Amino acid sequence: IKLEKLAEELLDLLCENLGLEKGYLKKVFYGSKSPTFGTKVSNYPPCPKPDLIKGLRAHTDAGGIILLFQDDKVSGLQLLKDGEWVDVPPVKHSIVVNLGDQLEVITNGKYKSVEHRVISQTDGEGRMSIASFYN
Repeated sequence: IKLEKLAEELLDLLCENLGLEKGYLKKVFYGSKSPTFGTKVSNYPPCPKPDLIKGLRAHTDAGGIILLFQDDKVSGLQLLKDGEWVDVPPVKHSIVVNLGDQLEVITNGKYKSVEHRVISQTDGEGRMSIASFYN
């Protein structure tokens, strides 16, 4: 419930930035019923031959706001910026906030849904992440 509240607080900050009434984006997600909120735990074990697997292919997220708790020691998350894949380094005690396709459409493109992927690690520890989706 606290993560859902955090997502709604972030929506209010987006409203403020867009010059919209506080709570507007939350109302859009509520529509005739409440938004959905779900969490996914992912494990990416190391692979000595990463060219044989894809990790998590490049994609955008269909939803609204995604709150990602990534492993604080093992990297692997990358985003596409200006045609180049850029590492998103893990930062201890932090949350990566990603905006999905729904928010790109609702904001008429003022906020973008960023293409991202997870690359495989060749050795060491596996990578774990927890993603919570507010749609």
